[in-house]
Amino acid sequence: MKTLRSVFTVLILFLVAACAGPKDVIVLLADENGKVGEVTVQSTDGSKVVLNKALASAEVGAGDLTKGQMVQDRVDVVFKDVLSALPQNPVSFILYFRTGGTVLTEASKPVLKKLFDAVANRQAAEIQVTGHTDRVGSAGNNDKLALKRAQAVAQMLIDRGIKTKRVRAVGRGERAPLVPTKDGKREPKNRRVEVIVR
Repeated sequence: MKTLRSVFTVLILFLVAACAGPKDVIVLLADENGKVGEVTVQSTDGSKVVLNKALASAEVGAGDLTKGQMVQDRVDVVFKDVLSALPQNPVSFILYFRTGGTVLTEASKPVLKKLFDAVANRQAAEIQVTGHTDRVGSAGNNDKLALKRAQAVAQMLIDRGIKTKRVRAVGRGERAPLVPTKDGKREPKNRRVEVIVR
């Protein structure tokens, strides 16, 4: 299972301090791989700070700009409502098929269960199902087979209660192999369906 995420997240919170008046708090979060982007924060008086490290923060209020660093525990408390409203990261799954048809391999059955669990844990999942083949057979037949594989997985999701409009099935045939091969070569890793759940 592979997880995808945007490059960075910025959290902004409007705070009211006891005496100092309203303040905006900006915090830069890293993605799941530890990567961060960069944000420039400017106050009304024109002063600026650049946030380019994980958990770097800035407080802005009444012409005052302060750069700081937050700890994750404080971010979790202060931005609890904002964090809970963020969408879940997309996840992807690869299901493999026996040659020439739409029957899953035994090794793919536990992955299928993980796929069902991931979809069940999302309120309004959007699902992209893309079918692939190896390079045995004609390109035209492989296009049809790839689409049939994608439609078979899509139907399994629909049978579990996912609305049809939330599942998109497409076939790529032999055009996007995981393992490049010569024409006519059997390759089990290319006989697959890739599913992205958003």
